[in-house]
Amino acid sequence: MPKGGDLHHHYSGSIYAETYLNWVGTHNYCVYREDNAALNIQKYRIESKVSELSSAAKALCITADAIRSDNGFYRELLKRWSDIDYFNHYHEQPPPDQQFFDTFGYFDPVADSNYNEGFLWLKNTAISENVQYIETILKNGPNLVVADELNVMLDALTSKSADYEIDRALTAYFNAVVNDTHANLTINNYVKMIETSADGINDANFTLRFQTYVFRGDSPSRVFSSLFSSFSATMRSDLIVGVNIVGAENGIVSMRDYTLHMKMFRFLKQRFPLVKLAMHAGELVLGLVPPEGLQFHIREAIEIAGASRIGHGIDIFYEHNSYELLQKMKQLNIVVEAVVSSNEFILGIKNGAHPMLVNNNVTSFNSFYFFFQIVKFKYSFNRKSN
Repeated sequence: MPKGGDLHHHYSGSIYAETYLNWVGTHNYCVYREDNAALNIQKYRIESKVSELSSAAKALCITADAIRSDNGFYRELLKRWSDIDYFNHYHEQPPPDQQFFDTFGYFDPVADSNYNEGFLWLKNTAISENVQYIETILKNGPNLVVADELNVMLDALTSKSADYEIDRALTAYFNAVVNDTHANLTINNYVKMIETSADGINDANFTLRFQTYVFRGDSPSRVFSSLFSSFSATMRSDLIVGVNIVGAENGIVSMRDYTLHMKMFRFLKQRFPLVKLAMHAGELVLGLVPPEGLQFHIREAIEIAGASRIGHGIDIFYEHNSYELLQKMKQLNIVVEAVVSSNEFILGIKNGAHPMLVNNNVTSFNSFYFFFQIVKFKYSFNRKSN
C-alpha cells in the first residue's frame, strides 16, 4: 500500500552513520579523534580539507580504515553520529537535544559533497518502503556580500525594535541585493547546484523536492541575508518548493530573536507571495525554556510569518488561546508535521504525553486528525498553487 510522502525530512540526518563513514573513506577525508581548541578542531567532526591541515591537526584526524580497526572509537563514533544505543548509555552522552543538533556539524562536510549519491540512496530506500515523495530540507540559502553598514544596521535590530525600524533596515538591505549582479550570481549558482545534484533522480515512481532554510542561531544580518537568498532561490526553481528555519529553538539567540525572525519572514513573504513556508515551531517543552517561552512561537509563525505548515508544534497547549489557534489552523488548512520519533528523542514526548492525547483522551493519531493533519500525499508546497 502506498505510504505517500515524507514532508518533514532533514537530508543530512537521513543518511546512516555507517554510510557517512564509507563516504569518508571514498573521498579520503578523515575524522578528528579528540577536541583541541588551540587547533580549532572538534572531536567526531569530518575534515574534508585534509591537504590543508597542519601536521599537528593531521595527527589527530584519522582515516575511515583506522576508525574501523579501532572498535572502541568506532562504536563511540556511531553513538555520537546517531542515536544508536543512546538510552543504554545516556549517562555518558550529552542531553538528547544537544546530541541531536551536534550531529549535523559532525558530518556536514561529507553530506555536502555527495548529494547525488545521497539522493539516489534516498530514492532507492523510499521506493523499497513504498514512499513516492520526499521533501527534504537540504542546504541553507547562501549569505550575500553587502556593504558593512547594512550588516551593522540589521545587527542592531532586536525583537523589541519598532516595526518601522525593522522595515527600514530590511528595505535598505533588500534594495541593495535584489538587482545586484554578484548576489544574483550567488543565488543562481546555489540553484544550479541543487538542480545538478538532483539530475536523474525524479521519475514516474519517485519525486524529490527541496526546502531551503535559514539557521536561527545566526546574527540578524546573516539570517536575513540567507533568508533573502532562500526566498529568491525558491522562485527560480520548480525543485525548490519552500523555505524553513532550523536550529535549536531553545537556544539563546533563537529565543531572543524569535519575533524578529518572524518579521523577517513576513517582510519577504510580502515581496515573494508565492513562496510557501514550512517552519519548525513549538519544538519546546517545559524545562527547555521558561513557561513564557512556550506561549507564542506557533502563533507568530502563522500570524506574522505566514507559515503553511508547522514542524513539531509540540507546545501547542501552552500557546495563548490555544484552542482558538487550533481552530484557526484547521480553517486555514495548516498542516502540523507530527514527527513522533523526533519528539520522543529530542523532547521526551511519547505515548500518552503527547498534548493532543493528554487533552483529548485520544488513543490513536487518526482520532485527532480533526486538528492535526498528518502527512498527506500531495504537493502541498507547489509554489504555483494557491
